[in-house]
Amino acid sequence: MRAGAIRPGALAALLMAGCAPLKPPGAPSAPEAPAPSALPPTVVRPAPGRSAKPLPIPARALQARADCRYRDDGGTEGRLVLDVQDSRVERFASEVDMGAKGRCSFDLSAFTQTRFDHTPTLVAGACTISMWEQKDEVTVSYRNCAAHCTPGANDYLWPTLVSRRTGGCR
Repeated sequence: MRAGAIRPGALAALLMAGCAPLKPPGAPSAPEAPAPSALPPTVVRPAPGRSAKPLPIPARALQARADCRYRDDGGTEGRLVLDVQDSRVERFASEVDMGAKGRCSFDLSAFTQTRFDHTPTLVAGACTISMWEQKDEVTVSYRNCAAHCTPGANDYLWPTLVSRRTGGCR
């Protein structure tokens, strides 16, 4: 080895020493950070006036009326005709066209209403359509409705939201 050459092990020690914090000789070492389980839990608080819990479904008879069309940013187009009086579904028809993904079609004549409380429910075979209100909107939800859709379209079927104030939907 020639004079002035640094051995590979010494080079690694010098590089690592350059990354270590400097402390005067004989100074006590810094206390270690407590283990994550010893740290107090972080409390996440909702913004004032907002609740972290979902809104409750009111326990009153559902009233809803809509005759609307919508189109979302993904290209899904839909039409909904809905008339619910005292939780009794008087009129219901829904068409949802998801473009290349397919389409779904629902008509009240194919369904039987099985619940007449604050969440009216329509059933046809395995397909269940549920309705409920939260604040100013009524949600129309579709579950297990592949028989009412072109193949594969049921996987892309989302609930329809109806504004109780305007009757518009999205």
